[in-house]
Amino acid sequence: MPTESTFLLAGLLFLAAALGYFFARFGDDEEDDVFLPSSRLNADYIKGLNYLLNEQPDQALEVFMRMVEVDDETLETHFALGSLFRRRGEVDRAIRVHQNLIARPDLSAMHRENALIALAEDYLSAGLFDRAEALFKELRSSTEFKVKALEKLVRIYEVTHDWEPAIEACSELEKMAPPRQATGRVAHYYCELAEEALQRKDFVKARDYLGQASANRNSTVRALYTLASVAQESGNHDEAIELFCKIMQQQPRLIAEVVPRLTASCDASHQQNVLTSILEDVRSRGPEASQAIAMATINNRRIDNPVALQCLLDYVVADRVLAKLVSAEQLQNVDPVARRAAIDKIREGLAQMFSPAHRYRCKECGYHTSQLVWQCPSCRAWESVAPAVQLNFAH
Repeated sequence: MPTESTFLLAGLLFLAAALGYFFARFGDDEEDDVFLPSSRLNADYIKGLNYLLNEQPDQALEVFMRMVEVDDETLETHFALGSLFRRRGEVDRAIRVHQNLIARPDLSAMHRENALIALAEDYLSAGLFDRAEALFKELRSSTEFKVKALEKLVRIYEVTHDWEPAIEACSELEKMAPPRQATGRVAHYYCELAEEALQRKDFVKARDYLGQASANRNSTVRALYTLASVAQESGNHDEAIELFCKIMQQQPRLIAEVVPRLTASCDASHQQNVLTSILEDVRSRGPEASQAIAMATINNRRIDNPVALQCLLDYVVADRVLAKLVSAEQLQNVDPVARRAAIDKIREGLAQMFSPAHRYRCKECGYHTSQLVWQCPSCRAWESVAPAVQLNFAH
């Protein structure tokens, strides 16, 4: 909700714009020294500012609107007013202001581009992506607004999942204004196309897109992950197992996500010994890797590997809260059948305590979700969401 200071600042901007225009138009003409327009203009603004200071923003806006109707030559006032309407959520009024500006036959090229970019922003705020896209495309030839237009086009294409134009616009943008940090966005767009091809069971096309993703200078581990999915879906489990191992090596934060997929391929190809060997290697990398295996085991009941179950017990014993509820010594001293029943009960209880909605978390903004997504819906960062590796107990 706009604050008093927001409206005060807007009012001052209106005042500065209008007075600047007035003095530019009337200040140097001694023969036509007109006092009435100045008095009227100043009176309107003083009245509007008085409303602002008394926390009456709606009345202030009406005053400013009347001022605009009195002198429609004050272009900067129109721009400021349209921007204020958009920020208040009154997008329809902002659109009308900027459309009226563009309709002026005597509008200069510079002011027309400013009006176009403002109207495109209005359409974007209103969710009218097709209209916004058309205007931003027109502004791609603008010297001043080309970069901004490309940035907005990329945003629109991401929201609408129009990946091929996104690749073109983003590639052009990165040539003009290289990002400070590698984002790998183009590689992600190719991965999106590959996943769409995978859903259609078009494995050849999917591999082609993934090849282009991997060839991108800012590639992403997602290309390996999607390629593993292609191999798994097409029944090439040996390739999938190899790729899953590479992913866990390159990106340890995805271990909890990969282990269930790895388990599925090992089960399908009857390679339980291979699974045990891989999990032993991952577990030996440290407590965080072991904890990630434990979280995967909690969330996926199909994981039935002794190394994975041992990681689960290690996690329980290491947790200060859980260790008071479960005795590791007692579990070691019972027969295998009773031990396994106890482990299953522990796993079921922990799974119920771990909310599905909090299984994944964005490291940039803290957004929680129930499934792995490659672009955070909240902050829109790429490859920032990862499996949670801790249960939310109060310590």
